[in-house]
Amino acid sequence: MMEGTQGSPLMLKYTLQELLGHDTVQVELIPEKKGLFLKHVEYEVSSQFFKSSVYRRYNDFVVFQEMLLQKYPYRMVPALPPKRMLGGLSIVSLFI
Repeated sequence: MMEGTQGSPLMLKYTLQELLGHDTVQVELIPEKKGLFLKHVEYEVSSQFFKSSVYRRYNDFVVFQEMLLQKYPYRMVPALPPKRMLGGLSIVSLFI
C-alpha cells in the first residue's frame, strides 16, 4: 500500500480541478519598449487571486523554467518558444 503522494515525485499532490481553483494566471504581451540602446518586449503576468500584476521579460521566463526543471526533474515542463526566429523576427505571439 502507498503511504501517500508526498514520498513519490511521480504522484501529483493536487488534482487539476483543485489547482484550477487556486488561481488563474494570465500572460499578456505589452507593446515593444525602447531602451537607451535596445528594444525589448515585456509581458504582463496577472494573478486573479492576488489581484496583482508584474512585468517580466523573456529571460525571466527562461530562469523560471530552469528552476522548475531543477526542482521537479520528473515532471514534464514545456519548452519555451525561441526568443527570435530566423531573420530577427520576434515570435512573441507563440510565447503567449
